[in-house]
This record gives sequence, structure tokens and C-alpha cells, in this order.
Amino acid sequence: MKTEQLGTDILREVSRSFYLTLRLIPSEFRAPLSLGYLLARLSDTIADAGSVELARRKELLARFRGVMSAPGKHGDARRFAHALPGELEHAGLPRGEWDLVLRAEDCFEWLDVMDRKVSRHIRKVVDIITGGQTWDLERFEGDGVVRLETDAELVGYAYQVAGCVGEFWTEIGFACGECFAREDRDTMREWGANYGRGLQLVNILRDIPEDLERGRCYLPGKESAEPASLEPELPRWQARAREYLADGFRYAAALHGSRTRMSTGLPALLGIRTLDQLERASWADLEARVKVSRGAVKRALLGSYARSVLWLPGSWTREYRHTLKSVSH
Repeated sequence: MKTEQLGTDILREVSRSFYLTLRLIPSEFRAPLSLGYLLARLSDTIADAGSVELARRKELLARFRGVMSAPGKHGDARRFAHALPGELEHAGLPRGEWDLVLRAEDCFEWLDVMDRKVSRHIRKVVDIITGGQTWDLERFEGDGVVRLETDAELVGYAYQVAGCVGEFWTEIGFACGECFAREDRDTMREWGANYGRGLQLVNILRDIPEDLERGRCYLPGKESAEPASLEPELPRWQARAREYLADGFRYAAALHGSRTRMSTGLPALLGIRTLDQLERASWADLEARVKVSRGAVKRALLGSYARSVLWLPGSWTREYRHTLKSVSH
């Protein structure tokens, strides 16, 4: 089993942006965070395999959750991993996701050799995420476009599929070293959960037209999901996303180590840059899909470095204050 290939080649194929973040973090954090992402991405691949019958996807997710909740049952994990390619071979998966499906058994074996305390955190976060994915499949069953009704539904879903990752990042950080952060564990868990919620809201705001085509509307409301009813809601959720991402800046500011601060704060900077574009975008722009340019990614990378190295001007705390000020205006 070549775990180093899972954490490099396979990870890069399924997420170039997250791969960049993980390559920046100290090596002691990298393996558990990489594996946690790969397992969550594997369950997401199952949930999103649209050509596979909905009932079958729900059954596969349930089996996946069963494997993740039973660390001693290696035979169950092996059988599930061997059967999965046959279940998804006609789903039209992108190359990276298909390669991940083929390496599912290696992911489970990697989890088995992890430190028990660390593997327990991985199993917990993946269980929360797959619970959110299962809820998503069930909540949006029906004909036409199904729209969430309450803010609590959206915020709860954002926690399940992303906010819990901020908590997981915190637990892995403290498990790998007591000098992880200047703030206490509970504070970091709270900021981390908000950070994850913010990143998920950015994804939702960016993908509204695409989700509508799939019969989903995550922006809550009672009216039908038409542009005329959705556009007035955008500023409120854009502001909410900024508030959550501001906690991401606080989170990064509290960390020890310039590399850890840099890698952790980078997604928040990219999220803010995406929000800047979304706030200027028309509905036609959303339909064409808003993307942060490669140049903007490079500038964010440099900005993350400047905010993380103590002898350079700029700081994550200043970015936090600036973000909150922009929301208030």
C-alpha cells in the first residue's frame, strides 16, 4: 500500500485547491487531514453519482457509514471496497474520482494503521459528513426544484458537510501537539466550525444555477425558486458567509507556526475573493460560473504568507477586523 501516493497524486486529482493547502501544513498534520479529506470525498462521490439510482446511492452511503463506524471489521471494509467500482463504473465519474474509488481499500487500510486517537477523530468527522450527505439526498427528493424552508436547515447542513471539518482540524491539531494554538480548544472548535460553514456558504452561493438544474435550492424561502425571488436573498447570505469567514481569520491568527497559519488562512482569503466577485455578479454571470483566476490564487497565496510571517506587514487579526467592518457597511 502506497499511502504517500494517496496523499499526493490522488489528492491532487480530486482537489487541487485543498492539495495546495495540505502541502503547506507541517508534516505531522498532513497525513490525518489528507486521509480525512479523501474519505469524505469518497462518500461525496457516492452521493453525487447521479446516474446511479437514488435508493442505491443511499444504500451505498449507509454501507460506507457502517464500515467507518466499525474499526475492527476489516472484512466488511474490504468487501465494500471491492464492490464499489462495479457499483459506480457507469456513473461517468471524472478521472480523479474514479481513481479514488479504485483505491478505496487503500484508504481503509491507511485508516487502520493510523494512531487510534487520530483515527477516532477521522471516523467521527466522516460520519457527520455522510450524515449530511444522506440528509441532502432525502431532503431534495421530489419532482421539480425543492427549496429549503428555514435558515436553520441551511446552517445545519453547512455544519454537517463543512463546519465539522473545522472542528476536526482543531482536534487533529491538538492531538499532534499541545502548542497548536494560543486559544483554548473550545474556542478554536467554535471558530473552526464557523470557518467551515463560511466556506460551504461560498460554494452554495457560487453554485446556485447549477444546483437549480439538479432540483436543489439551498437558499431558504417559501416562494418558488426563481431568480426573481432568489436574487434579493443573496446579499444577506453573502454577508453571513463573510461573518463566518472572519472567524477563519481569527482561527488562523491564533495558531502557532507560520506554515500552519499560512495553510489554514489561505482558504478564507480565497473565499473572500470569491465573495467579492459574487457580489458584483449578475445572474448571467452566476450561470456562466464565477471562478477565482489563477492570478488571484497566486496573490492570495502571497497574501497568506505575508499575514503569517511575523516580520512582514499585515496580520490575520487585521484581516478579521477589516472583514467585519466590510460586513457592517
